[in-house]
Amino acid sequence: METKNGLLIFFIFVVLFAFTFIFSLDALAGENTAYGIYALIGFLVCIGMGFFFGYNSHRNGEALAVWFNAYSVIVSIIFVWYLTRVGTAFGWW
Repeated sequence: METKNGLLIFFIFVVLFAFTFIFSLDALAGENTAYGIYALIGFLVCIGMGFFFGYNSHRNGEALAVWFNAYSVIVSIIFVWYLTRVGTAFGWW
């Protein structure tokens, strides 16, 4: 993957994360189940594809591997926060 393509994909992932985060906040505040499912799928796609592109970039020796892996870790932390908020809202704990 070239640097321009990698940066474009990284920017698309950041935009996807922004929409996912907004959906998650709206689902928690407005009790909208569809937005909650969209947020769950969005978080999983962000994490999975971030690690996938990070692994491929690392295998090719590109510097963007660090950015993709850091992105995946940050999204994972926010995903855990989202799951704890959903669990609290449903009264699971």
